[in-house]
Amino acid sequence: MSLTYRADVDGLRAVAILIVVAFHAFPDMFPGGFIGVDVFFVISGYLITSILRHEMQTSQWSLVSFYARRILRIFPALILVLFACLVVGWHTLLAPEYMQLGKHLGLGTLFLSNIGLWWEAGYFDKVSEAKPLLHLWSLAIEEQFYIVWPIVLWVVLRFRLSAAHIVSTLGVFSLLLSAWWVWIDPTQAFYSPLSRAWQLLAGAYLALNPGIFRSVRPAVRSLSVIGLLLATLLLNSKVPFPGLVALLPVVAAMILVGYSTKQDWTVRLLAHPWMVAIGKVSYPWYLWHWPLLSFAYIIESGNASVALRIGLVLASLLLAVLTYKLWELPMRRFPRRIVISLLLLGMVVLGLLGKNIHDRYGLERIRHKNLIQLDQASSQDFLDFEKQGLITDAKCEKPFKFPEREVCLLAHADKPVSAVVLGDSHAVHAFWGLAKAFDALGLNLAVRGKGACVPVMAAKSGTGASECERHMETALRDIARDANVRAVALVFRGRYLTEQSLLQERQDFEGKLDATLSLLQSTGKQVYYFLPVVEPGFDPRLCLGALPLGRKPPYSCVIDKTVDDVKSEMVRTSAARVLTRWPQVRVVDPNTMLCLDGKCPILRDGHSIFKDENHLSRAGSMLLSESLNAANH
Repeated sequence: MSLTYRADVDGLRAVAILIVVAFHAFPDMFPGGFIGVDVFFVISGYLITSILRHEMQTSQWSLVSFYARRILRIFPALILVLFACLVVGWHTLLAPEYMQLGKHLGLGTLFLSNIGLWWEAGYFDKVSEAKPLLHLWSLAIEEQFYIVWPIVLWVVLRFRLSAAHIVSTLGVFSLLLSAWWVWIDPTQAFYSPLSRAWQLLAGAYLALNPGIFRSVRPAVRSLSVIGLLLATLLLNSKVPFPGLVALLPVVAAMILVGYSTKQDWTVRLLAHPWMVAIGKVSYPWYLWHWPLLSFAYIIESGNASVALRIGLVLASLLLAVLTYKLWELPMRRFPRRIVISLLLLGMVVLGLLGKNIHDRYGLERIRHKNLIQLDQASSQDFLDFEKQGLITDAKCEKPFKFPEREVCLLAHADKPVSAVVLGDSHAVHAFWGLAKAFDALGLNLAVRGKGACVPVMAAKSGTGASECERHMETALRDIARDANVRAVALVFRGRYLTEQSLLQERQDFEGKLDATLSLLQSTGKQVYYFLPVVEPGFDPRLCLGALPLGRKPPYSCVIDKTVDDVKSEMVRTSAARVLTRWPQVRVVDPNTMLCLDGKCPILRDGHSIFKDENHLSRAGSMLLSESLNAANH
């Protein structure tokens, strides 16, 4: 028995990479192109399981040999791309950006990118376009799957268990998990290997049951191709995904892979030499295209032209072809053990470099002499609050929770808490200014809350409530019971609702905010509701002079408040409807101190008001003191 080469499967790879690249380069035109990754998962599950099954049934399989092939397949192009990103990043990225690149590179060498991105999402986070190695999440999920799958398959075949029953059971469980998590925790649903495994198992099921789609009519195959194209044009990031919606690309891919005949036009199309050629370089093209687009986004401050993006797409294809012809293929001519040893060594070295870059804050001392010249006073505005000595390692009973750490902020450690600022990470950046204002009122301020969580009561209790809702409800009820706490400030980022938010989402927010104010007012707390602060939307360091090689400054270092207000309009409008019912609540608009006549300068008195794209620096935080004082008069 031998495995027959399927040119049409390589052609389907071409379809997958084309729609992924189109989505990344032109997301407005191809908003659903992310489904290309799901097609890749099905193809991967099918091909790898087909090979494993053949080897196991002919007693040719060994786990060592399987992983050796994976190394030879995955490592060469990946090492080249990771090294290139380090070199380009050295010349273009600021210290925190290069630090993040180092972290993502280290995670990439360990095939843990999906886990790292899962933890990062929503917390002091960069926009996805500014992460050159963001795309490695899908590669990580595949390799995590293949740590377990060969052993599971060997057990199934060795003991003659029902492969179809076991694979379908595991697949259905993973699909149901994905369908559940996509509503409870969308980030977890997107990045977790458990909620993605069913897509790889769908391909595995095909390999173990090769005749399942033998009776499918040509019209259905035609609809599968059309369905993939329509999904690329009609789906968008607002659709809960993967979940049940992901069945569309997965089932379409299964039908196209499951059975083919040369009489079918879809097979002839997919097996066309040009499609096959693109399919063969789809892996290096996937690796190259995103870093080029991401670095362009960074260098052009988010304004890469259409012509530039088209040029980068073509350049990445050229790099993919060169990588395949001049790097991957020649490597196969050398002794296997030597090549694998060198590849493993290269991956270890890159991983250690990534860790070093991350641990040494993006090699700031070495690199920034050639990048941005900042005097000591200015550089303080951009340091992590811990590095400024503003947050210590002190422990407390009720800390603020970030995903990887807990912090304690209390104005006077020797006094009981009498005021609380509750919210997401914006509550942390507000602490120093509010602590000063509350101190003048004789109140001792503490920070509580959780990153990326709105400080409102849960709409539902029990298992139906999200982790954020449960955490905030617990905190609110604890504050309400504490007789020492006399004042509560609710501070959070005003981007949780957008113009695309459903009416039900806005109504849910209003109901939860109303319940929150009711609870706090009923226990005699003075509540301060803070409107959202304006946001630069870019690294404010770019406003301070000499920029990294090749980088362009943003169009203006003065924020237009009218433009910024649009981004938080839904939250402010919904909150205003609720606040009219609670006249005792004092509404604080921090932008009255940050802006003048609708213009909000990022720099003031030699300091940056902002620490990063949306958080205030300590200098900016101190302006909130004046905002709160104004609300009290």
